[in-house]
Amino acid sequence: MAITNLSRINRRRAAPAVTFGDVVYPQGGMLGPRVQQDYQLVIIYEGEARVQVESDELTVLSQHVALLLPGRRETFQFAREHATHHTWCAVTPQAVPPDIQEAAARLPSCLPLTHRIHTLVEYGLSLPPGPPGVTDQLLLAVGLAALRAYLFEAELARQARDVPEAVRRALHCMEAHLAEPLDLARISRAASVTPQHLIRLFRRHLGLTPARYLWQLRTRRGVELLGETGLSIEAIAERVGFQSPFHFSRLVRRSYQRSPRELRRLLWQGGSVEV
Repeated sequence: MAITNLSRINRRRAAPAVTFGDVVYPQGGMLGPRVQQDYQLVIIYEGEARVQVESDELTVLSQHVALLLPGRRETFQFAREHATHHTWCAVTPQAVPPDIQEAAARLPSCLPLTHRIHTLVEYGLSLPPGPPGVTDQLLLAVGLAALRAYLFEAELARQARDVPEAVRRALHCMEAHLAEPLDLARISRAASVTPQHLIRLFRRHLGLTPARYLWQLRTRRGVELLGETGLSIEAIAERVGFQSPFHFSRLVRRSYQRSPRELRRLLWQGGSVEV
């Protein structure tokens, strides 16, 4: 299903370090040439944009988002046959943390648009006027979150290329049904492969069997609940799929060299563990 903006009315929200904009270009519209000043996300909802970036040409199709980097000369040519609905989020380089700048230089220039990126940019566009200082800070936070969301989506896309679809379906099944009884047969059905093939895929790509991965996941989720909630150990064990608190406690001690109570005490006193 295509993602759409709430309206086609030209909108603009800006703060000193960030700008959100929304415009519909007519058939054959153009922009530039210009030198890009910001880290800018360009979303095409309808139509398309062909962007000449220095000596390279970038095509941004409908339902895609592009990342443009500062200091590069750009010329936009929008669709000749129909109007193009174009939304953007631009953050000044001075406001972008070094880790985002470093990562952005290695990212793909264009990705399929996701609801996560759409929601963040739409939030920035729809934010009502408010106290200048508070509103400016919130707009910048949303703009930086949108850039980080692009980094996140690029990493998901990379993982999707590296990990077979069957493994990803199996992992989703485990996450979605963690508290329920799960055996290899059920996970394999969710992954649409045989149990033997799923075991081979897990060993090849994750280095362990599906069953081992599942119990590690349950133990890790249980430890997170120990630190983040006041639920009893019995309740936590049940919520992450253990049949008894004794089984949960045994795996916690094996993985973390502490009992659940000792781990909770450590976490609640500000300590940390690798989960």
